Parts: sequence; structure tokens; C-alpha cells
Amino acid sequence: MVPLIIAIVASTAISFVLVKFVFAPGLEKKIRAELTPAEEGAEGAATEPAKGAPAAPAKEAPKDSHAAPAKEAPKDSHAAPAKDAPKDAHGAPAKDGLEKGAKQTKGGWEYGFPNVVSNLTGSLGTKYVKVSFTVLSDDKNIGDIVEENKSKLKDAAIRVLGSRSLADMESSGAKNVLCSEIAANFNKALNSNSVKQIFLTEFLIQ
Repeated sequence: MVPLIIAIVASTAISFVLVKFVFAPGLEKKIRAELTPAEEGAEGAATEPAKGAPAAPAKEAPKDSHAAPAKEAPKDSHAAPAKDAPKDAHGAPAKDGLEKGAKQTKGGWEYGFPNVVSNLTGSLGTKYVKVSFTVLSDDKNIGDIVEENKSKLKDAAIRVLGSRSLADMESSGAKNVLCSEIAANFNKALNSNSVKQIFLTEFLIQ
């Protein structure tokens, strides 16, 4: 009985030694040899991006915290400000060359009335007269009065000029008579005595 037990124990020990020190190392080497290529392929796939996959966005370069802000273009220190267009007594832009507002003088209030043109009578349209003049008044609102009645006053001036012939215009004292008649016709058109006197500032016959 004892020899049988010894034989069983010995055979078990021998089997354990053979498995652990002979068969197990060989089997382990074989398994490692088979797994190594697969592991290397998996590692390569992990490190290389898959084809068609979007590339990772490039990181922006760090900005300099001391970066100076963009400077504005230097302005011309000699640039002159835009001038406003001249305005009339009502604050609207002046039209037809009329001065803005009435100007106070020692004689009263003056207001310009430019560029009145008319044919001379008897010239068959070959001769015309062009005048510009200043309206003198004691009324400080003469600028407003002229502006509000500009068409009517211009017609009155053209009628006076158109009634003159070339000989009338060239006669002695013709300009004084012309100014007096224009003043009288202005007052008649305005139905007042606002116009005190007319001063010629331009007188041209062609």
C-alpha cells in the first residue's frame, strides 16, 4: 500500500515539474510570439490617424499679452473743416446768389439783390442790360421781406429796365433815375415804404 502511495505522489510531482518547467515556458513563448505582431499593429493604428478622419485643429499661437492696439492713421492737423453753405434769413441755403440776412449799416439795413437782366427797348433783342443792386431800408426784416416777395420784386425791376432804350441808359443821370424808379416800384409791389433807397453794385450793357 505504501509503495502505491509513493508511486502516486512521485508521478504527481513529476507531472507538476514537467508542466511548470518544460511545457509552460514553451507554451508561453508561443503565445507571446503570436500576440506581439497583433499588439504592434494595434499600437500603430492608435498612433496614426485614420484615413479620412478630420485633422485636429491647429492650436492658435499664444498671443502677446503686451501687444499694442492698432494705431489710427494720423490725421492731418492742417485739414480745414468743411464750410457751411451760405444761408438766407430763414436759415435755408441762399439761392440765386442772394446774401444771407440783412446787414446793418449807418444808413439802415441793406440786402443784396443780384443779377437782374432785361432786353433794352428798341434793340430787337440785340442789346440787354444786367444790374445788381442793394436794397436799403429802415426795417431790419428787409431780408425776409425781399425773400418772401422775390419773384414780384424781380418782375418790378425787369419792367423798369425793359422800358429803357440804349439812349436812355447812356444819358446823363440815367442811373440815378433808374434807382429811384426801382425803389418806387418795389414799394408799390410791397404796398409799403420799406425800401428807402437802391444802390447799384453792377451795371452792364451788352
